[in-house]
Amino acid sequence: MSQKTNNYPSGSTKRKKAQKKNEEINKIRGSLDRFCTKILQINENTSIDTELPSESAENTSIETELPSESADENILKKPFDTVDDSTGDQGTIVNINQTQCTSSGPLIHPDDPSNVFTSFRLELKERVIRGPYQPDIKLFPRTKIGQNYRSFQKKWYDCFKWLEYSVSKDKAFCFPCRMFLNSGSNVGQADTTFSKTGFSNWHVATTSFKTHQMSKSHIRSTSSMTFFLNSQSIDIALNKSQELEPSRREMQRLANRNIIHRLVDISLCLAKNGKPFRGHNEKIDSVSRGLFLEMINILKKYDSVLNDHLQNCPKNASYLSNHIQNDIITSIHNVLKRNIAAKLSNRTVSIIADETTDCGHYEQLSICVRYFDENENRPQELFIGLKKMSSVNAQSIFDALTDATNQVGIDWQSVIAVCFDGAATMSGHYNGVQAKAKLSNPNILYVHCYGHCLNLILVDSLGKKNHVIFNFFGIIQMLYSFVGGSPIRHAILERVSKEMNIKLKSLKTLSTTRWACRAEAIQAVKNNYSVLLQCLAEISKTSNLSEIKVKSISSTLQSSDLDLLTAVSMVQSLKSSLKNLRTDDDSFKDVYEETIKICKENKIIIPEVKKRKLSAKIDQNSSNFTAENKMDEMKWFVFYPTLDEMLSGIERRFSQETLNLINATGNLIQLKLDSNDISMLKEKFNLDTTFESEIKLIKNMSDTTSIRGSSIKTIVAWLNWLSENDRKTTFRNFNKALTQFATIPVTSCSCERAFSKLSIVKSKLRNTMSPERLDSLMLIFIEQKMASEINIEEVIDEFKTCVPIKRRLEL
Repeated sequence: MSQKTNNYPSGSTKRKKAQKKNEEINKIRGSLDRFCTKILQINENTSIDTELPSESAENTSIETELPSESADENILKKPFDTVDDSTGDQGTIVNINQTQCTSSGPLIHPDDPSNVFTSFRLELKERVIRGPYQPDIKLFPRTKIGQNYRSFQKKWYDCFKWLEYSVSKDKAFCFPCRMFLNSGSNVGQADTTFSKTGFSNWHVATTSFKTHQMSKSHIRSTSSMTFFLNSQSIDIALNKSQELEPSRREMQRLANRNIIHRLVDISLCLAKNGKPFRGHNEKIDSVSRGLFLEMINILKKYDSVLNDHLQNCPKNASYLSNHIQNDIITSIHNVLKRNIAAKLSNRTVSIIADETTDCGHYEQLSICVRYFDENENRPQELFIGLKKMSSVNAQSIFDALTDATNQVGIDWQSVIAVCFDGAATMSGHYNGVQAKAKLSNPNILYVHCYGHCLNLILVDSLGKKNHVIFNFFGIIQMLYSFVGGSPIRHAILERVSKEMNIKLKSLKTLSTTRWACRAEAIQAVKNNYSVLLQCLAEISKTSNLSEIKVKSISSTLQSSDLDLLTAVSMVQSLKSSLKNLRTDDDSFKDVYEETIKICKENKIIIPEVKKRKLSAKIDQNSSNFTAENKMDEMKWFVFYPTLDEMLSGIERRFSQETLNLINATGNLIQLKLDSNDISMLKEKFNLDTTFESEIKLIKNMSDTTSIRGSSIKTIVAWLNWLSENDRKTTFRNFNKALTQFATIPVTSCSCERAFSKLSIVKSKLRNTMSPERLDSLMLIFIEQKMASEINIEEVIDEFKTCVPIKRRLEL
């Protein structure tokens, strides 16, 4: 009788079957996860769309609350208000915090690993195709690890193609692991260091990268990414009828971006020219709805794409509202800031700042930076921001400067100089802004704006100390106020000029702050002198005030590419000219004789010299000198004292801490350095020990003989010479000394020019504009060249992510 046996599988067989089953499940788990996630997101999007109010610009309930153009510049601090669905496109979900639209920190690139990647499959695929985010930074941030400073290395990109770097976190990530962390094969085995938290142990970076590259999680993530790029979505695989749906959505997404492209172009056109966007009444039946909507109406007549969008789009997604305009302006601003940060990355810069009061009676701080552009081989100045100041003490201004520089990636250690006016708050040695800057970096140089210095010298020398000069300029201003201030009196002046057949030159006003047009006021009076006499014979006179400028020197000092050596040369030239006038009797004689000639031609009686009674007590009078004639009286009591006051002011106000450095640089371009000059240049510009050897080598080169000199064009000639045949690399220290010296600013005129544009952007009709919107419009208006070259696709990407909600139009 045979024995019956039970054929049960062994434990090994069971484990093999279970393993095979798990492998089959894992193959489709990633696709199932994405499919389920997609379904959930579709449901979530549907619920959001039902909660979101309309995005149409036809919101009459809000438009009627904006009585004038001043209300057109709506507040960016609260771009999303709590409204009901019936209020049109002005609102969104309640209690939504702002993101980087108004962020005060460094701006983050949309592809930076610190950002959450999109969930839309086609957009995700596009992001995967773009590959790892590998910013090209000249010098990465350094972190002290142990006794040494370590940083991320650019060469690692070539060794590890999957590697990406986050600028905001200063950490490295694995692109496949970050994008496909939750794929089914990585469950329980994902390396969160390279996928979530980031890697920053730079001293063991190469070893760690190699270890991660061989890990199972990395291999599986890479396989998942390859599978994702080469496979179809699970919904298409299950239902062939949906195969055309993704391509349709992609076409719609591209069409939507095409619409936003047009809106960005319109916004750029208005912002670059300083024009207002909105109007007094933006209702549909209004004949003037503001420039933005009017340009839309004109463009849609000739553009079928825009016209189809406006006719067929949902009423809550026309993207013409004031909030959408704000988002577009902010997106352009953020992209420009990132471009500026890229230009200034790892460069030595100087900071220029000045204050003014706008038409809304707010204190505004204009901030510019000066840097050396290797492409142009010249120093450049960029406007980086306008800050509204609630307080004007030194700490508040310093904090505003720090915030503005941080936005473009500048820290105080990379600042070589600051340039302010002479106000105690800015220039104070102990509690001023310059003192606080030097606490952050003791090597920072302070430059008192040369334009302000020259202005103060002339104001002091032509002020109330000399009554003859003071009264002379008082009459000049009186003529402008009396004749030019009245249309009727100015009409008489024009009639008289026609009768006398003399071409009329417009009268100019005097000002204590405008720097280069005082000479024009005197020239206008001189050219129109006989006409003015005839005109004043028919009308009355009144008023007072005074001032004038040395026009040519002041205009030169306002140049944005001026360097310190050139500025000092111009000041020395002015000083020499004044000394020559002081010592050359013929100069005054020529001026006096020309004045006598004009007086005789116009039958003006020259007053006699008043005889002064000599004091009996000599110690009560500084001088008992009396003039024998009118020429000596004007020379000794008017001409010479004015020149002496100017020379004294030049000596006092232009004696700044940068003079020794200027003299050392002057010797450098002549190749006549002594030991003190070499020590100072090494200390200020952080030069190494090969600097002296470079100078000796340059001296022995035959093609440098013609370049050496002390003229104002010598530095430019040296820079051009260094740019040839890669001499910048050979003479690295010599080039560094010249470029960093050229980076030191001379004046704060760039800030003054920003104030001129501020009066255009923020007028009396636009004085309720928010500080954030004003800063954005000012940056676009001032940096017009950068705005013209901006990448519109980057702006659209920024627009898509600058609010913490999903846009109704797929972008």
